[in-house]
Amino acid sequence: MYSIAIVKSSYSPYGGVEKVTLDIIRELLNMEVKVTLLTLPGQQWPLVHPNLQVVSVGIRRGNRLWQAWIFNYFVNKYLSTHSFDCIFALERISRFTHFHAGGGTHKTFLKIKNKNSGMIEAIFRKMSLFHAYTLYLEKKGFSNPGLKKIQCCSKMVLNDIQTDYSLNADKLQVVYNGIEWQEIGETFQKRFLIADEIRKKHQINPEWKCLLFLGSGFSRKGLSIAIEGLATLPEEYHLLIIGKDAYHAYFRQALKAGIVHRIHFLGPREKGWKYASVSKALVLPSHYEPFGLAPAEAHAMGIPVLVSDKTGYAEWILTGKNGVILQCPMTRDSITKSFSELVRIIEHPEMSSDEIRNYIKELDDKIIYRKLIRDFLML
Repeated sequence: MYSIAIVKSSYSPYGGVEKVTLDIIRELLNMEVKVTLLTLPGQQWPLVHPNLQVVSVGIRRGNRLWQAWIFNYFVNKYLSTHSFDCIFALERISRFTHFHAGGGTHKTFLKIKNKNSGMIEAIFRKMSLFHAYTLYLEKKGFSNPGLKKIQCCSKMVLNDIQTDYSLNADKLQVVYNGIEWQEIGETFQKRFLIADEIRKKHQINPEWKCLLFLGSGFSRKGLSIAIEGLATLPEEYHLLIIGKDAYHAYFRQALKAGIVHRIHFLGPREKGWKYASVSKALVLPSHYEPFGLAPAEAHAMGIPVLVSDKTGYAEWILTGKNGVILQCPMTRDSITKSFSELVRIIEHPEMSSDEIRNYIKELDDKIIYRKLIRDFLML
């Protein structure tokens, strides 16, 4: 029996990488592959199977630097005493055969983060031992002698890795992230009924033209840009915000702009893409988004999207038809023009909801994960 180790430190029902991990494990188990999941103690992974072994490594106490170091240490200790045909890491560690670069490169992330931060923040970030160690792990992993393949979730990520670490092209492969095509499709067919339920639940006025912001980590996902863009739109446009993070700064931004009554924080929601049923479009102008499940899910729900050009999913945008790409640097003028273009697409669509959905049918998770296992893991 083929034996594979999967490395992912934590589980959250809201996480995109966690969903990828679950789907890959399920596909492997269906193929009767023996899977060992290396994860932190106390993680409630919703999987039980005779061929699945969940092994707790590391500790959950201490700061993030200590947790990252101890997790890598104990993963390597376990791998040194157990033999696997394949070690697939969905976490930055120093030893693996295959790696899911779902977070892009930390090196590129820091460049963009520092560019969009104040000088003092950038200095402290450069002095951070955690960031220094993460960069060390990344370099160590990409240069480890057992490396066979790195899965790039977009061409943008592939280019970032080549730029940052000068890896040979034969080590890199683009395999996009998959979406719950069938389940989203069932919701798509019932979207008008679901929209009524959501409106009643959250007291959403049917006269509002809602835009959806879907994602936790509001700063990186560009919520301040979304609010700035909303302020340029007609009064009937509102912003539904699904995700988890501190919101007070964004509330104050909206208050200062005079649109606080047009933003609605709804908290984190499982299957947040269902809120596309009550929305005219999704806006996610991230400062750095290696792929972007949220815009993919929004397209599968038949609505257009606005993303930044630092989003891997921008590769699936037909400009002016199924979405808008906001170019960086995101200036006031470019934000105004991009949101105006999004309104044009909403008011005068060039693609129907069905056409928007069907354009991305190749991102069906069944297709993607079979491709990943067959072509990337070579099983």
